[in-house]
Amino acid sequence: MNMDMNLKHLEYFITVARLGSINKAAQSLFISQPYLGKIIKELENAVGAVLFQRTRGGVSLTPDGEDFMIHAENIIREVEKMETFRSSCSDTGHSLVVSMTKYSHIMESFIEVVLKHKDNPSFIHRLSEGTADEVIEDVYSGQANIGVLHFDGRRHGEFKARLASQSLDYHFLCYVKPHILVSTNHPLIREGKPVNLHTLAPYGFARYLGQCEDFTYRIFSQDSQYNLNYGSRMAYLTSRASLLHLISCSDFYGIGIHDFTTQTSAYQVLSIPINDCNDSIEFGYILPRNVPVNPMTQEFSDSLKNRLKNIK
Repeated sequence: MNMDMNLKHLEYFITVARLGSINKAAQSLFISQPYLGKIIKELENAVGAVLFQRTRGGVSLTPDGEDFMIHAENIIREVEKMETFRSSCSDTGHSLVVSMTKYSHIMESFIEVVLKHKDNPSFIHRLSEGTADEVIEDVYSGQANIGVLHFDGRRHGEFKARLASQSLDYHFLCYVKPHILVSTNHPLIREGKPVNLHTLAPYGFARYLGQCEDFTYRIFSQDSQYNLNYGSRMAYLTSRASLLHLISCSDFYGIGIHDFTTQTSAYQVLSIPINDCNDSIEFGYILPRNVPVNPMTQEFSDSLKNRLKNIK
């Protein structure tokens, strides 16, 4: 049996079981239905049993699901009892544990703070990259001290409501316009031709894998709507480094934001503004409510504010 699961997934399972519907549970949890369905499927794979009977009217527990429900509820109850020990077991301030969506500007702030404290006699630092849903889950479950994420600025209210329901405090950082990412050696650059979404249409498009990134690839510019989620030449990747490497050594292009400090020197990748773009990406960070912020986490958030304040 593969036991690759976490407490948050058990809570998701219990919510689905009690409501009898993945759709209703997703609405209650303020997450997307496809994401919740994926979590339930992964949980079933980890357990090695079918936990829900799917019908047109919703879902119901199978016999294995009913047994699993008993264990899941017992585990959650025991964890809730252990919450009283959280404050006494909190870190000493010599650690930085960050969960982030895939932008190198965030990674650079992490490195800046870690290097500043590299002579500390002891420390444990961790940086995780994932989707906005995964970042929220990491902070909510206590697996990260701080989460940095981006999302469609038009969904600000939705995100605020979801975070409030999970006792997470949201801190706005900035709005950023999407940019085109191309290699410094791209044919359009070498030939001195315009680089825009129209001229790049014949070339391959490199994008992250995952529905939660789709909004980044629907761009309204110069009275034209570009939906980059569909095309005949697509490369799907899951990591920031692999996407930048692909763009750097090919004629593929991608969508990102204003260049980070070492982008050109390390990857030979340019960030080119999209003319008259009407869309924006909202960046912010989240913290667990009523939990003291350790000094390194505070330094990290201050670094983020300084790094992102001039990005447009």
